[in-house]
Amino acid sequence: MGLNESTFRAVNEQIEELGERFDASTTEFVCECADAACTARVPVPLDAYEKIRADPGRFLVVAGHQRADAERVVEDHGDYLVVQKFGEAGEVAESNDPRR
Repeated sequence: MGLNESTFRAVNEQIEELGERFDASTTEFVCECADAACTARVPVPLDAYEKIRADPGRFLVVAGHQRADAERVVEDHGDYLVVQKFGEAGEVAESNDPRR
């Protein structure tokens, strides 16, 4: 589960970089949920995504894709949620953060 989410996070890092390169204010990010088959995308302002990424335990997920057994919702933006990993999922998220 954690490795899958970290893979989606790495993809979003590249999406963010491209958005910045093209001076976009909002871009479509992929859902960073645990479902390997998920292909959901959600438009998020670049500055909002950067705020999420400031904490290695926080992830961007489409509403309804959160998992109560490993994360809690810390922000609800309608189309997307920000979840905070806890327990083993939080440890995996932090150890696999590409920014660390």
